Amino acid sequence: MRKSTPSSVAWRALEDKSGCTEEASRNMPVSTIPLFHRPLLVFFALTLFHGSVFGAEREAVLVQHELTIQGRTRTFHVHVPANLRDRKASPLVIALHGGGSTGAGMERFSGLSETADQAGFLVVYPDGTGRRKRLLTWNSGGCNVYAQQNGVDDVGFIGALIDFMVKQYQADPARVYLTGISNGAMMAYRLAAVMPGRIAAIATVSGTLTADVAAVRTPVPVLHFHGTEDQYVPFEGGHGTRSITGDAYPSVSNTIAAWVRIDKASPEPVVETLPDRTHDGTQVIRYAYGTKQDPRLVVLYKIVSGGHNWPGRSRVERILGKATTQISANELMWEFFRDRVKPEPTPP
Repeated sequence: MRKSTPSSVAWRALEDKSGCTEEASRNMPVSTIPLFHRPLLVFFALTLFHGSVFGAEREAVLVQHELTIQGRTRTFHVHVPANLRDRKASPLVIALHGGGSTGAGMERFSGLSETADQAGFLVVYPDGTGRRKRLLTWNSGGCNVYAQQNGVDDVGFIGALIDFMVKQYQADPARVYLTGISNGAMMAYRLAAVMPGRIAAIATVSGTLTADVAAVRTPVPVLHFHGTEDQYVPFEGGHGTRSITGDAYPSVSNTIAAWVRIDKASPEPVVETLPDRTHDGTQVIRYAYGTKQDPRLVVLYKIVSGGHNWPGRSRVERILGKATTQISANELMWEFFRDRVKPEPTPP
């Protein structure tokens, strides 16, 4: 067990890019750079703005751990709020970075450690895998990146990580929640589909269900945030204009419909346009699908004019599209998570 340490400025910037698509900006002035170096410069520029803009706010204490899965050494970073250190059975949020980022980059990009400090939950930031140790991806199914190309067992890794957190950090196995952005959101959907008995709820940002829809069999509460102008994982589905993997992604509507069906929620949502609090050029519309017992079992926050961003945090509009400050993903996801407990298994 060791504490994570800050990297050099250059590599720290490289950590924080998000997306299944391993996005490349088309706006950076690279015409004078040799062709061999241009992809790295694009990664550098995107990550510098996408994550490190928040790196100076605070340095959360993260403790790094390792597990061996499928012969691979897998790493993850744990943040424990001071008010949880003597408490047992604490809720756990697992935050999955986007493609081309890292767990530490996700911590800075999302700001979830600050929310954990305020609300009182454990948060862990796992690392995906990749050819470069600071440009990592997840095997989310249907996303043509390193982890999928190499058959990486990310489902086994997250399962073992949950076991570790329950044993070593007294995480409550009935209150394990997933969140993620882009490729990390897609991974959260896959995990909810294939190991629903271990997940109490998920909250996803800018990523759709790329795993086999037929694999979704057990109800899991879902919260989803997505911008209508996302150029990496389009709201309407298909190829993103800034995606470089060639993948066509399912639409947000198809993703939500799959979970509404499996969660047995009403297909007719309660729709509410939220007040324009910040006049930032975005508009947020909430679609809540539910049952009599749970009126918000599946919830979509549609961010009109929004890009590929973490609501309430990222402001790198030139590269990622417009960021909304109308809502905070962190606050809304914790409100969605906090009272949800994984049901006890039904006796045979």
